[in-house]
Amino acid sequence: MTEKKRVVILGGGHAGFRAAKRLLQLRKPSDNLEVVVVSSETSEVYHGLMPQIVGGKVQARHVLVPLRGFLPGIVFYNYDVEKIDLENRKVYLDPVAERSKIVLAYDYLIISIGSVTDLSRFPGLQEHGLQTKTIGDVYHLHDHLLEMLEKADVETDAAERRRLLTFVVAGAGYAGVEIGAEANQLLRTALRFYPGIRPEELKISIVSSTDRILPAMKEKLANDGAKFLTKEGVELRMNTRLESASAGELVLSTGERIQSRTVIVTAGIAPNPVVRQLPVAKDRDRIKTDEFCRVPGVKGVYAVGDNAAIPLYGTDQTCPATALYAFTQGRHVAENMMAELRGKPPRPYKFRNFGEVAQLGDTFGLIELFGHPFSGFLASLLVRTVFFFVVPSWRCRLGLIADWTSSLLFPPDVSQMRIERTDMIVPLRFSAGQEIIRQGDPGSRFYIVNTGKVEVVRNTGLEEKVLATLGPGKYFGEVALLKDSDRTATVRAVEDTTVLSIARKDFTVLVQHLPILEQAMTETTRTALASANTGNS
Repeated sequence: MTEKKRVVILGGGHAGFRAAKRLLQLRKPSDNLEVVVVSSETSEVYHGLMPQIVGGKVQARHVLVPLRGFLPGIVFYNYDVEKIDLENRKVYLDPVAERSKIVLAYDYLIISIGSVTDLSRFPGLQEHGLQTKTIGDVYHLHDHLLEMLEKADVETDAAERRRLLTFVVAGAGYAGVEIGAEANQLLRTALRFYPGIRPEELKISIVSSTDRILPAMKEKLANDGAKFLTKEGVELRMNTRLESASAGELVLSTGERIQSRTVIVTAGIAPNPVVRQLPVAKDRDRIKTDEFCRVPGVKGVYAVGDNAAIPLYGTDQTCPATALYAFTQGRHVAENMMAELRGKPPRPYKFRNFGEVAQLGDTFGLIELFGHPFSGFLASLLVRTVFFFVVPSWRCRLGLIADWTSSLLFPPDVSQMRIERTDMIVPLRFSAGQEIIRQGDPGSRFYIVNTGKVEVVRNTGLEEKVLATLGPGKYFGEVALLKDSDRTATVRAVEDTTVLSIARKDFTVLVQHLPILEQAMTETTRTALASANTGNS
């Protein structure tokens, strides 16, 4: 029997989802092809509808299409991609747990990981900016907006009241404008429930370094959108950058300082770090491909979506990172990959966008169809019709219709979901003899002994040597996190033991903002290395 071929698709977004779906449609038993999808999300997320979650109009489950439900027959890994080894044709996955990394070999690779948020250029935004990339982000933002009204309604200090009722959106692209419009409508329509707040006290601004909103749209549509937003009470600050943020204050490039408790971040989108590390040609950190979506010089590797610079047919430009291009690129790359597998010639990617859409609140939309601009109520119906047919799930479609109808008929829902993690520090219990971390595994957590006792053991291959015994108040696991390395020792409970566990992400925040903590841990590690001549955990 012919050896099975494996195609690995990195990313379950618009491009990755459609690539996998098309491969499942095209493959035959004789192809002997295994389709593997790797995604940190278990659903395809329709980001174009997420602003409406902020406004309380749409429920999250109606913008999520479960990958397993619509891709029967795939092998699915719900993990992050840590590294792509093009030379050895392998992908390394990070299980984010105390266990060995997962390695996937591939015959064909489709890279569609998507973009990430990088706020390093904007001091203070990482700490104080409200991001809008995930479902959790937008639910949190919805709750935050209502929380500001709750606090302002009873706040007696005039300065603090102004901070609570001042809202700033950074970015005037699709996400910034749509989220700004939804936030404005939610806040203003919810005031009926907050008698202590006057409408004129609300200050909502969109700040952008561009000279107009929606630079990807025709100027006429962008101007129509700007007029609508201004009429609704949104202030537009164009040709203005957000320089920095701190607790309660924002600094603009004009030198103006805005007192606010809310800065919504829709800027700072950057390619995935995994893509940036690849030794291939790039265009502004996006992988350069040929007209067939292939990565030149690397056999069997394709790139699509946000992280790919694919030639725009008939021009000297590359395709923009929008949903329609991702949809069509995913299908096309699957067809070309199958052509390569079967020894047939590929076809160049020739799609040209036929329209752009934006929804600004309940009854105002912007849509460009085949070069013809439409704005207003009719356009809003057309925009929703586009979303209705683009979402490939009748459950989601019917849910969206119900959501949109109820948002028109009923007042806004001012309940807060409070979807967030309860504890940053997680208590764990281990029985005597149970391993807490294992030598050689990647480190993902830091531990503090609460009760009981643990021993730190290193296996040299010839013997097992006890390096230390730790009791209440002592800690372990910091070395692998500080050095970004595997565990150099095993830690097991000597007796029934409870520990406090901190995830890598939270531990990193702590040491970044408390240099004295990092210095103390580094010194402890250095002392342990000197005394044991081996290392801690």
